[in-house]
Amino acid sequence: MGTMRSGPGPAAVLGMAAAAAAGCVGTGMTVPPHSGSRHLPIGRPCSARPGWAAITLTDTSPTPKVSVPPGGHLVVTVPRWGQGTATDVHPARHGILREQCTVLLPGHGRRTIFLAARPGSTRLGATVQPASNLMMPAWGGTMIVRAARG
Repeated sequence: MGTMRSGPGPAAVLGMAAAAAAGCVGTGMTVPPHSGSRHLPIGRPCSARPGWAAITLTDTSPTPKVSVPPGGHLVVTVPRWGQGTATDVHPARHGILREQCTVLLPGHGRRTIFLAARPGSTRLGATVQPASNLMMPAWGGTMIVRAARG
């Protein structure tokens, strides 16, 4: 009676590992650009300045909230996850925030800087790619752009 093997043999595994290592030269990761956002490689200017509002999205309840005046900047951090890469940060309501830049962080987290465009509030959300069948975070937070006082 013969035995059946499942999965690749040792030679195939070594070949796949070598191919993966050859594609991983350097430490920075460039996010492929797509319409509507300004992705930059790790280490390029997309830095927060002192005094800017900041929020780290979370998958716990209650979610964090932050508020800024119109014209203010908001730095949103999506934490790293064990597998996959943090997705873009998605505001639930359009027009309140305007994305300025986004970078992948070491460990596959993400930092996105928004400009507060007009008064209102919106929920912010992100997850990871590729999607997992086992466990996948749904990070969130709330952003409030305060009306100008006059």
